[in-house]
Amino acid sequence: MARDADSPWADWQGRIESSRRRRDDRIAEWQSNVLRRSPVGGIDTNASTPRTPSVNQDWPLTKAKIAQLYSQTPEVRLTPRDPVFAEVVPKFGALLNATMHDSEVGPSIEEVLADVVNASGIGGVLISCEHRTMAKQVPTHDPALMPPEMQMALMEGRAEIPMETIQQPVDVRYPVQRISPADLLIPSDFTGSVYDQCRWLGYDGRMTWSQAVQTLGLTAEQKEDVLGADTRARAGTTLTTETQKFHDTDVVNYTELFYWRHFYEEEATSFKALQRVVFVDGLDEPIINEPYAGQVEVEPGRMVGVAHFPIQILTLTYVSDESLPPSDSTIGRFQVAELEASRDAMVQQRKHSIPIRWVDTNRISANTRSLLEKGTFQGFIATNGPGDRAVGEVSRASYAQERFEFDRIIKNDLTEIWQVGTNQAGAFSAGERSASEARIIQQNFQTRIGQERDKVTRFLVRIAEVLAGLLAVYDPLTSVELPQGIPKEAIANGFVYAVRVDSTVLLDAAEQIDRLQKGLNLTAQSGYVNPKPIIAKIWELLGEDPAQILIDPQPKAPEPVKISVSNSQDLMNPLFMALLNRTQQGPLPPDIEAAKQQILAAMSGMQPPQPPQGGPPQAGPPPQGIETPGIAHPSWEASPRIERRAEDGGA
Repeated sequence: MARDADSPWADWQGRIESSRRRRDDRIAEWQSNVLRRSPVGGIDTNASTPRTPSVNQDWPLTKAKIAQLYSQTPEVRLTPRDPVFAEVVPKFGALLNATMHDSEVGPSIEEVLADVVNASGIGGVLISCEHRTMAKQVPTHDPALMPPEMQMALMEGRAEIPMETIQQPVDVRYPVQRISPADLLIPSDFTGSVYDQCRWLGYDGRMTWSQAVQTLGLTAEQKEDVLGADTRARAGTTLTTETQKFHDTDVVNYTELFYWRHFYEEEATSFKALQRVVFVDGLDEPIINEPYAGQVEVEPGRMVGVAHFPIQILTLTYVSDESLPPSDSTIGRFQVAELEASRDAMVQQRKHSIPIRWVDTNRISANTRSLLEKGTFQGFIATNGPGDRAVGEVSRASYAQERFEFDRIIKNDLTEIWQVGTNQAGAFSAGERSASEARIIQQNFQTRIGQERDKVTRFLVRIAEVLAGLLAVYDPLTSVELPQGIPKEAIANGFVYAVRVDSTVLLDAAEQIDRLQKGLNLTAQSGYVNPKPIIAKIWELLGEDPAQILIDPQPKAPEPVKISVSNSQDLMNPLFMALLNRTQQGPLPPDIEAAKQQILAAMSGMQPPQPPQGGPPQAGPPPQGIETPGIAHPSWEASPRIERRAEDGGA
């Protein structure tokens, strides 16, 4: 994009060029970091041709650091700022999380982390909404709002409503795409780390002609002026040195930027109002210069929808007054180079310190000497006298032990820089180990990595907020019932967005089960917790399908009443029987009928003696008393006695 001093956009073109020059000065360093990490090899600054690094420390350290910072995409949680939004939290939260999944937010963040940790120390994504539309004829006026006589004329065919053609959306998506650090544009005078405080942010991009027609509104008359070669084909404009792969000559190169309007427009009434500007290579004026469509002004000074830059930036380090901080690879490059030099010296020593033998020609025969010189003799050696004086090995130069100590010191330096040692990378460290030392190291590691993990989490949350604003503006939200009097576009601004602590790190199944069990044991009996989802999650982590295992718990039967029946009259008491029936202890009709049958059967086997025929029964002799030794007057025992005497035998 050539700069025209007389153009009203000359100031903006100057800002963009200044940012681009500052960025391009660092691309060579970023390329070196990427190449030294990749298996292809790196560039030796002291050599004329590229070579493979002897020690590729960037590969394992980068992979370990990214895994520690982000290994899964958590679910975003919504907290209503006002109680009126509480009822829409479940539906809007589900819509937002589903959109984040469809937009591949997780892979985009992993790509950005590779840029931040290894390549450039800074990375970014563009969150946008893309439509595909179709022309449709619609009435210019709503018939329901017309006067009754006009509606009658329309029904009778005496009048017609004029039609107009509009572009109706037929498909929509919300891409979250990584921006290469070699395309990112940040104001050259910005010195902070909160990039939403920049006056503007932008990036260099390219698209096909069909995309440009749909997205930028280019016309056929402009095609010849704007189509050209991909700007990444030029050396030093991308993080890869294989620029020959960008050979497409039918692309539209453009620069898109967003700025806070209150910095450059005196009439701006809101601090949250954004302006979108798109410059296309080959055109002098911007093809787009409009208020950002992801926002709606519901009243003067109040913007709803997207409240952040659509371009979101991630960095893990802040250097004072520097908005392009170095990456971990850049800071550790000197130590890696020193480690490579040390390893190269070791290789050269092993290469040139080849074993050389000597022989005493006075003690071996000529034939034996010939075989030794050819290197083919591996059997017995004939000597005159003891062989220890006839054949030997020339003393080799030993490698100094201090070299290995230097190697250990250099690796310790790298561990301090990256804060990813062998333990955090999943391996055992060399030397003596103790449980106390390992615990202290892990605690310090969690403190350091926790700070950087929090930055990644906030980066994720800002992406979620921008997506929520786009959904509020563009999505019909048919499944979300909004509170009365609240515009659809304002729903995204009614929540505080957050994720669970350390939820960006994937835990193994055993550790997740242990956490769920602890939480279940602590809170399941409180009455405030629904344990079914927790139990389902445990079975899922165990590798089983919860839908085939879980059942709804059956209601617990009431506790049985402890009863004591002293006589049959108790069973005739209605209140007593009601208590038995409430605890399902009372007899049921089949039980009563069965009891009757049992009584009848028992009585049928006990027939009373029949009187003799023809006269009254004869009186028998009076019954004789039962003799009980040791008890005086046994006939006096008419009822059970409470106090007994020893002479009565204790009876």
